[in-house]
Amino acid sequence: MGTEIAAGCPDGWEERGKPLSWTRRFSFPDYAATRSFLDRLTELSEEFDYYPNLNFARDYVVVAVQFDGDQMDARLAEYAHAAQAAYAAAE
Repeated sequence: MGTEIAAGCPDGWEERGKPLSWTRRFSFPDYAATRSFLDRLTELSEEFDYYPNLNFARDYVVVAVQFDGDQMDARLAEYAHAAQAAYAAAE
């Protein structure tokens, strides 16, 4: 935590309104890679004290970061950017 982030939705994420949320589907070649990413999300959740909505199966994880109302929260935005970076590092 504590790294400066770009103000806005990370590349590849879908932004929705009312309330504001960012959603991204991450795809993986197998369950082992999916499980590894889920474990990394657990670490991020503990670090940021934020637990996003997750939907997953054998070869994908959908992460939904939901803000309070229509205002972006910098901590939650930073979580989304950290999840994006974790995925990029796993590729």
